[in-house]
Amino acid sequence: MQERRVSDGVQHRLHVHRRGIGRTIHGAGYDGAWCSTRRAVKVRVPAQRPRFDRAHQNGDVPVPAEYVPLDRGRLQRLATLLYRAAEVEAHYTGEDPVWTGQPGSVAQRDRAWTQPGVDPAETRRAVDTTYAAARLGLVSAVDQTRALALLVTEPEPGPYGHLGIEVVARSAVEIAARSWWLLESGIGPAERVGRYLADQLFSAYEAERLARAMAWPHGVSGISPESAQLRLKCDELRLPYTRSSKAPAVAGQQRPLSTDLIPRLIRDTIYAPSAEMVYRLTSATTHGTHYALMRSYRDTGDRVNDEPVYVRHIDHRQVEPVAGVALSAIIASLQRATRLAGWGRIRVEMYEHSLNRFLWSMTY
Repeated sequence: MQERRVSDGVQHRLHVHRRGIGRTIHGAGYDGAWCSTRRAVKVRVPAQRPRFDRAHQNGDVPVPAEYVPLDRGRLQRLATLLYRAAEVEAHYTGEDPVWTGQPGSVAQRDRAWTQPGVDPAETRRAVDTTYAAARLGLVSAVDQTRALALLVTEPEPGPYGHLGIEVVARSAVEIAARSWWLLESGIGPAERVGRYLADQLFSAYEAERLARAMAWPHGVSGISPESAQLRLKCDELRLPYTRSSKAPAVAGQQRPLSTDLIPRLIRDTIYAPSAEMVYRLTSATTHGTHYALMRSYRDTGDRVNDEPVYVRHIDHRQVEPVAGVALSAIIASLQRATRLAGWGRIRVEMYEHSLNRFLWSMTY
């Protein structure tokens, strides 16, 4: 395989003629939700819920079969939406940083949780810490959207392809998913605290493995509580736990693997039809799976010494949807927070509407 790099303009000219289904490398193993390599078809999608999966194979909007160059104007609008995530989060939590919630809210009722034989101050502190962990995850995910905004608006985003954008977006989705899991409605405070402690136990086990491998003289001190301390906390709260280090459970709440959790979160967003492929694809990119890396290349149709010539490229359809997934995950988590805390939901719903309207207008 020989490689050469060309400008966006040249790449576009090379793609003006269609070579048939599946000829471009960026489509290999790729669902139409992200980057289609099929011939021009028509799309009909419900206006309330944009879909980016194979259901696009009928309808009214033509989908080009090959390369779509970066749309700089749309990327600037996308960056604005990415930056707004921090503003929306701050709007809700600036006046309620510990997420105490409004009077009568689930968040306030959770604070009233008691356990037989346990000091109420301890149960209150456990609930406060659980909500603090959920906010930590949400703020950390928002940090990633700011990084995405910078990546998509560089003069030449992803000069070696779209891979960095996908990796950062995957990180944002994974972080948001943990907050989304903690903030589920319909579970009681004991179960919510159990989820927090199960997540903390997993983190502590991982930190301790690292400390042993690095031969740190003070163990995990300063970065994590020890797993023994967390198990003691479970005992103090009278919450049963398992000793599994890979999938710990507390109060009957087992920490889910990201492989299972991410599709559950995505089903709570406009990308629900693509729930199963989002984690698989971004995980493949992060772990350097060959087919994922090859989506940064396309076959020019030229040959040298009877070998195909590939060029690096970045397709607009490989950028906008993956950033949209990151924002949608954050919105889903923030919506759960507003329900539990009893905050007004209009701000996050207006933000979601703006994002969905923007994503739906991508007719490529």
